Amino acid sequence: MFAKRGEIWVSAVIYVLVGVIVLTIVIQAGVPLIKKLEERSNVNRARNTFTALDQQIQEIAKEGQGSQRVVPLEVSEGTVRVEDSKLRWKIETSSKIIEPKTRVELGNLVIASDVDVSSVEYPGSFIIQNSKILVNFTKLGSQSNQTTVNTSSLINYVTFKDTGSSTAGIFSFFINQNASTANGTGYNELLQTGTGLASATLRTHVNSTIYDYDLLLSLDSKADFLRATIENFKAK
Repeated sequence: MFAKRGEIWVSAVIYVLVGVIVLTIVIQAGVPLIKKLEERSNVNRARNTFTALDQQIQEIAKEGQGSQRVVPLEVSEGTVRVEDSKLRWKIETSSKIIEPKTRVELGNLVIASDVDVSSVEYPGSFIIQNSKILVNFTKLGSQSNQTTVNTSSLINYVTFKDTGSSTAGIFSFFINQNASTANGTGYNELLQTGTGLASATLRTHVNSTIYDYDLLLSLDSKADFLRATIENFKAK
C-alpha cells in the first residue's frame, strides 16, 4: 500500500510541472503578439486622430477668414512636430505596419515607413536628398521652352552627409558608347516633389542627332547612390 501511494504522489508532481511549463510557453509566445497588437493600435489611433484633425482644418477653411476652434490632439506614442508647414508624427516600431520604404496617401494624410527622401525645385537647380547624400542638379528649360542639353552637366555635385565631402568630377551619360548622344535639345523636371518620399526622380528629355530619349536619375530612401535608367527611347 505504501508503494502505491508513492507512485500516485510522484505522478501528481509530474502533472503539476508539465502544467507550469505549458503556461510559461504560452505567456512567452503571447508577449510579442500583444506588443504587435498594441503598436498597431497606436498607429490606428494616431491615424484616426490626424484624419479628424484634417477634417476640422477643411471645415475651418470653408468657413472663411477669422474662423477658429480648439481641436484636442492626443498621441500616446512617438513624437509630433511641425516641419515644412506639415504636421508630422513619428513612431519607431518593430511591427511591420506597412512595407518598408513605402508611402500610402489617404487624402491629405500620408503614412510612410522608413522613407527619408526630399525633392525641391529652385530657380536654377533641383535638389534631391536623403539621410545619406544630397544631389544638386542643373535646371534646364521646360517642356514648352526647350533648351540646349548636355547630360554631362546635369549633376553639379554630390555631397556625402556622413563626411561632408562633395564630388569634384564629371558625371557623363550617353548611349551605345556614342558621346554625341549626350548632347541635344530638351528639358528636365522633377517627377516628385516634397518631403517624406520613398524616392524621387529627375527626368531629362534629350533630343540628340540620332536618338530621342528620357534619362531618369532616381534617389531611393537610405541609398547612397543614384539609379540611372532610359525610357521612351526612339532611334531616328
